[in-house]
Amino acid sequence: MTSTSNSSHASHSASTLRPLKRGSACLTCRFFKIKCDGVRPICGPCQKSPKDDPCEYANAPGRSRARALEETVSRLEARLREYEHPEETPSMELYDPYQHSQAHDSGATMGVNVDRLFSSNSSYSSPSSSYNSPSSSFFGTSTLRSSPGGSSESSDRPSTAGSRISLPGTRSLLELFFNNAVSFGFFLEHSRFSSSALLPLDFGHQSRPCPGLLSTVYLWGIHLSSQTQHKDLEHTLLMRALRDTASDLSTSNPHPHRFIHTIQAETLLGYYFFRNGNILEAKRHASSAVSLALGCGLNTLRSSHEQQWSSNINLPPPQDAIEEGERINAFWAAFTLYQDIAVTVDPPRSVCGIFDTPGCQVDTPWPLDMDMYKKNILPPRNSMTLHKFLNHNQQSVDENQIASATNVITKASLLLHQASFVAGQYDLNMSTTEAQTLFSAFQSVQQLISSLQSQLAPLEVFDHQNQNLSALREIHLAHSLVHGSNIRLNEIFLNSDADCRQYCVKSAQAIIHGGGFDVAEFGCVNPIMGTLWTLACQTLVQEIVRLRSLRTEEVHGSWPYLPSQSSEPAESISSFSYRQDHLHVGSENKDKEDSLSASLQRGLSALTFFSTNSALMDKSFLSSPLFNVRRYRSWPCSRVRRPSGIHHYCHLRSLCPVHNADNVCLYFNSPILSPISR
Repeated sequence: MTSTSNSSHASHSASTLRPLKRGSACLTCRFFKIKCDGVRPICGPCQKSPKDDPCEYANAPGRSRARALEETVSRLEARLREYEHPEETPSMELYDPYQHSQAHDSGATMGVNVDRLFSSNSSYSSPSSSYNSPSSSFFGTSTLRSSPGGSSESSDRPSTAGSRISLPGTRSLLELFFNNAVSFGFFLEHSRFSSSALLPLDFGHQSRPCPGLLSTVYLWGIHLSSQTQHKDLEHTLLMRALRDTASDLSTSNPHPHRFIHTIQAETLLGYYFFRNGNILEAKRHASSAVSLALGCGLNTLRSSHEQQWSSNINLPPPQDAIEEGERINAFWAAFTLYQDIAVTVDPPRSVCGIFDTPGCQVDTPWPLDMDMYKKNILPPRNSMTLHKFLNHNQQSVDENQIASATNVITKASLLLHQASFVAGQYDLNMSTTEAQTLFSAFQSVQQLISSLQSQLAPLEVFDHQNQNLSALREIHLAHSLVHGSNIRLNEIFLNSDADCRQYCVKSAQAIIHGGGFDVAEFGCVNPIMGTLWTLACQTLVQEIVRLRSLRTEEVHGSWPYLPSQSSEPAESISSFSYRQDHLHVGSENKDKEDSLSASLQRGLSALTFFSTNSALMDKSFLSSPLFNVRRYRSWPCSRVRRPSGIHHYCHLRSLCPVHNADNVCLYFNSPILSPISR
């Protein structure tokens, strides 16, 4: 032991005598500017005073931590250059390793078409985003292959193992998408689109849909899929959809339907981000869809006026009624998405947008369902569609418009937007003239809502068992939008007018109960339903608080006036009758409260169910002060004993205003904690 320590000390002393070469000191000593002796594996200063970082040498064998960080920085800088200069990035080929075996057999047995996705930029196809998983029993596989310029010609250059990616079968993805497509603004004819998408042609071929639209549809198919092993593809397909949609209008070999297909892709992307709670991206894509629709002149289709101006983009004449109907519905799909996002996130006083600006003329007739266009039914020529509707100058509504769910949903979205705007103009300090103007606008919108509601058949008359699920979902959405418009318009007078309060409560219960529909069977719904359910729940909470407050005041107002023993018999009878009347009123309020509490539980259950796969509904559920879990944990619901000793009420009414007689919080079905007595 002594000889070993002496030799170590000798080597240490010898190393300190001779000067070190430049760069030979350890990285820690170099950083702290300490004279290093160069002893390895741990130098003298680091051994004498250990530091947080280990003693490392830049020229040591293997990669040091600093070298690893430098390599990471270099790799990120290279990736940044690829994003900034995509034209300089070399293309790479992506192919399916199971093309000649497993994927081929799967496609043959399931009728799955194999895609070859061509793209001009492979920066989104990094090795970290590549997956080589074999197909499952439900999905076949398709291939994603990149070629220069996005051309329809295949490339013969060899591909690397890191560039391979496996995509589920396109037929399965299309089926998943079409089951819910109408809820997300898909306005193209399904059979035509499906037939062209499944053609055995290269990705980007002009006989197939535009790459941006096809990538977006695949993205929705993966997003709606319950197969968790394919969820990792969602981000990769999102990047491809964004890139392809942005480049579809600027390719050297333009697609004949690039404008309509790009409007469709932008609308689908807007709903995708809307559903996932990314409001900024949703508004951006909605604005892109609206701008392109206006640029193509889709706001003046079938106009009865002579065109005073021509659009920036001249579309070829439609080939048939279906193609013309697609263009009509394209405009209104972008319109509806734009209005719904504004109602959801914008302040009520500033929900005005592109369509509310002076000079934005809309002559396009109201949309119809695609089945009507297939029967060669087109809406009559029209002019100033929005102006006439909002000013009650519209001609009599024909039976086709009444039977069209697309027509009713579009009008209901417009009325929800108008109701939000009118309610936002209300101010307690407004002048008499402003109040009269507001009341006139209030009555006008109320009449439009009542008129549209009268055109809807009650939800109870529909056969829940044999009716098409997609059709039921659209009918339910139309009714919910109308009831939501009623709440938004009347909620400004909720505390001052009994009729307005009754309208709001009935509409809230109608949204939540929905004619007895089990909304869980819908699978997924339009993102605006999160806003409507939240609005309905808040309305019910306010009414429950009001009823509970009245019941508390009635009970405590009657007991202190109980007759004494010295009172006259007549006075005793009078006091007893007074007390009984108030108890009867209190019992009626209690029954109403129980009914509203049951409706509230149903609404919260719907929000909870859909919040698991819709980030927007999860944010709508948790962002409201009424449903803030943190507040419930910080301020447990409590019951306070009144001085009379016979009644309890919730002390923290602003945080947790409702609980039932079993001492259970109605929001999260949890027991009420920490009772407080006074």
